[in-house]
Amino acid sequence: MNPDAATREVSTESTSRQTGFRWIALALGIGHLAIVSRTGLRWEHLAADGVLIILPWIGPRSLLFVKAALPLWIVGVLVDNVRYVPLLGPIHTGDILRLEISLFPAPGGISWPEWFDQHTHVALDLACGFAYATYLLEFFVVMGFFYLKGDRRWFSALAWAFFAANVAGFVINLLYPVAPPWYIVAHGSGPADPTARSSAASCARFDALLGIDYFSSFYSRNPNVFGAMPSLHVTYPLTVVWYTWGRGWAWRIGAIGFALLVSFAAVYLVHHYIVDVIAGAALAVPCCLWASWLVRRFAWASPFSSSSPASR
Repeated sequence: MNPDAATREVSTESTSRQTGFRWIALALGIGHLAIVSRTGLRWEHLAADGVLIILPWIGPRSLLFVKAALPLWIVGVLVDNVRYVPLLGPIHTGDILRLEISLFPAPGGISWPEWFDQHTHVALDLACGFAYATYLLEFFVVMGFFYLKGDRRWFSALAWAFFAANVAGFVINLLYPVAPPWYIVAHGSGPADPTARSSAASCARFDALLGIDYFSSFYSRNPNVFGAMPSLHVTYPLTVVWYTWGRGWAWRIGAIGFALLVSFAAVYLVHHYIVDVIAGAALAVPCCLWASWLVRRFAWASPFSSSSPASR
């Protein structure tokens, strides 16, 4: 999309609507900065809110970008504040473990995450740690590719699928909180301790091998300890598979291969049971269907030109 095309697209909206969105974005960004300055300001707050505050005023292309990327900002705020929302259901521990073992028993009558916790390998530590460290990066790189290549309706669809997956995961975690396998290994399968701190679990081995503290730092800030079901680690790569499927076999093989690696890593690193992985995979389908319908049906959901390729 060239600057002239972007200008023509924005010009189809009334000046008052353009100005209104700019002021709304400015208010959202400044308001959020004011809140987090009291609860704990971090660099990612400055970066995300800065985009919302500054870019809409720069020009037509940046205005369109911010409008299309707004669902990502909303998700960021939601994830950052989940710690303040109390769980609405009992925390599931032993019942999920028993279900996992009944469906997918590992040698010795234990779950596969527990088995992998006792049978590790350096090569798997590195491969699975890499997958877990880059699963979000893959998602956003593909979004950026769509944006730069002009497939911007797909950019919007991915943004709204990401939004749908996180909202659905947030609601499920509130109503049906599930302890991850590492919690069971560390604390047992009895009644859960709602004040338990998050853990990098087997991801710590990846940090140790490379001499970094990426996972320990990341999980030290994770407020959602009992959000194992469904595994959004799996949902995101499968969303990428959905929206890159039509680009040919090279994309399909790469996207499917990465999704399978992340799915295995979720179990090997003791962060999810196989039933969590299956739930995460199942969640990707309605999220993608809804997002594709949304960007086809409503112009505000995909503010880019209707000449760009339609999503699935």
